[in-house]
Amino acid sequence: MVEAKLYIKLAMAPVLWGGALVAGRVISAQLPPFTTAFVRFLLAGMFMMPVLHRREGSFPRPARQETVMILLLSITGVVCFNFFLFSGLQTVEAGRSAVIIALTPAVVVLLSRLAVQESLGVRVILGVTAAIAGALVTITDGNIAVIVSRAPDPGDLWILAAVFSWALYTLIGKRAMGRLSALAVLTYSFLAGTVMLLPFALSEGALHRVPELPVSSWISLLYLSFGSAGIAYLWYYEGIRHAGPSRASVFMNLEPAAAVIFGALLLGESITGSLVTGTILVLGGVYLAVKKPDPS
Repeated sequence: MVEAKLYIKLAMAPVLWGGALVAGRVISAQLPPFTTAFVRFLLAGMFMMPVLHRREGSFPRPARQETVMILLLSITGVVCFNFFLFSGLQTVEAGRSAVIIALTPAVVVLLSRLAVQESLGVRVILGVTAAIAGALVTITDGNIAVIVSRAPDPGDLWILAAVFSWALYTLIGKRAMGRLSALAVLTYSFLAGTVMLLPFALSEGALHRVPELPVSSWISLLYLSFGSAGIAYLWYYEGIRHAGPSRASVFMNLEPAAAVIFGALLLGESITGSLVTGTILVLGGVYLAVKKPDPS
């Protein structure tokens, strides 16, 4: 039962992130990337602090090594990832960005092999491959050749940089959660990241525009802060702790499918046969990757 609940959370996190791509497109038209990231994690940190204190009864003090890990998480998952993501979303459509983000599990697997020598079976590799294929089929409407026929623009490269930042964030996160809970690690990394982002946000000179944002932008900003940062990050981190970085990262392939579904529900886009096929591949790949081997 606990394991089922864990995987439900792992599946819901990228669904929330799928909506974040749409919200990110909205807010990126109003604010520059560092300003957006600063406000996002300032609000998220303010949300997480009372939750941490209430759940654990205090603010646990990290050891020296844990502090170093938290700072690395702040750099990779808060500062770099969000700057790269919001920079890319200024010019890249949410659907195309989702295609690039779908490469994340493959990058995590590769870095796991190189950095932490994580043991991966054939079934996990097949699951990752099927999930990535499903994400590509979903977003490209079955015409995967479109990806290789179009030269990448700077926005594509920003999103690709975000992929590598998130992969590093995932791998570091596993090591950061020793004595500290996922909630504590996230809260501290959000706060540290907010402090790191402040001088960059000030240099953009756009913080004064935040109170003047239209309602649609504030809804997007609040969603990015509480939904896709606070809740989704926490669920993803709990998954990393129990399932390992490679299995947890496979669930990110649900993000492109979620982005397309949100488009259908919110923008009236049609649900095509390639969407159904891609979703089946994604879910099948996730199942293969997380399924425990049969006892021999």
